[in-house]
Amino acid sequence: MSHWHKLRNKAISKRRFVVERTFGTLKRTYGLARSRYIGLEKVASEVNLKAIAYNLVRAANVYINKGLNTA
Repeated sequence: MSHWHKLRNKAISKRRFVVERTFGTLKRTYGLARSRYIGLEKVASEVNLKAIAYNLVRAANVYINKGLNTA
C-alpha cells in the first residue's frame, strides 16, 4: 500500500469504524444480511424499518446511560 493510501486510511478510520459498526449491527442483530422481500420498494421499506428500530434502541440506550451518569 502506498504512503498516500496509508495516510488516507488513517484519516478516515475513525468515521469508517462508526459506519462499519452500525452496518455490522444491522446485519448481525436485525438480519439485514439478507432481505425477506423481493422488489426495490419492499426491500427499501424493510431497511428503513430496521434502521428506525436500530435508532430507537440506540436513543433509548443513550438516554438510559445519560441518566445513570448524572446521578
